[in-house]
Amino acid sequence: MRTSSSIEGSFSEPDSAPMWDAATFGKRLKAHSIGSGRIGFYAICAVMIVIAAGCGRDRTDEISAAARALTVIAPDGSPRMFVADQDSSGTRLCFEAADSTLPAGAPVTVVHATFPQYSTVGRLGDRSKSPCFPPPRASRDSIEYSVDAPDDTVGRRGVPIIILGKVAPAQMRGDTVLLAVEPGRVSWRFRTCASAEGVHATAWSGVPLATPRRWHAYYYLGYDVEQDCTLPDYAPDSTTATHSASKK
Repeated sequence: MRTSSSIEGSFSEPDSAPMWDAATFGKRLKAHSIGSGRIGFYAICAVMIVIAAGCGRDRTDEISAAARALTVIAPDGSPRMFVADQDSSGTRLCFEAADSTLPAGAPVTVVHATFPQYSTVGRLGDRSKSPCFPPPRASRDSIEYSVDAPDDTVGRRGVPIIILGKVAPAQMRGDTVLLAVEPGRVSWRFRTCASAEGVHATAWSGVPLATPRRWHAYYYLGYDVEQDCTLPDYAPDSTTATHSASKK
C-alpha cells in the first residue's frame, strides 16, 4: 500500500492500482462535488439571512426621527387632521395639506366616523400628483400625500379622517371611537354630517355637539345629498353656536 495526500485529505490504495485510473478519479470527483455542494448551499443560506436582516434594518432606518417625533398638535396649536380620499384598491388613502414638509413614515390613525365607527393605523407616504384613483372631485390635478393603510378599510362608508402624528391607540366605547389626542385630558370623538353637496367632518373634546369642537373640515362631493348637519357642525366658533336644527 502507498499513501498519497491532497487538499481534500488522505487516501490509501493498492500498489497495483494506477494513481489516476478512471474509477478512482470518478470517486474523488463525486466526493468533492458533494462536499462543495453542501458548502455552497450553507453559504447561500447565510448570505440570504444577512440580506434579510439588512432589509429589515433599512425599513426601520428609513423612518426618520422627525417622522417618529411628529405630534398631532402642531406648534401653532392646530391639529394635524385631514379628510381623505380612498384609492379604489382599498390599500391607500390620500389627502391634501398646505404643509409640504410632512415627513414620510410618520404614524397615522384613520377614523371612519360613520356608525358603527372604526379606526385603523398606517404610515404617511410620499406627496405626489393625484396618487389615488379616482382623483378628488374638487381638484383632479391636486398634489396629495398618500397613506399606506391595511386593505380591511375597503368598503367602509363615509369620508375617512386622517390623524397624523404619534398618539395612543384608539379606544372603542360601544360603537364610538375615542382618541387621546391630549394625554391626561378628555379623549376626542369624531363626527361627520351631510350638507348640500358635501360632508362636514369634525372632532370634539367629548360628546359631539355638546362639547367644544376642536377641528373641522369640509369634503366636497359634487352632488346633492340629504342634509343632516346642525349649526355647531360648521359654525365658525362652535362654542358659541346654539344647538339649533339649522341645516346648511
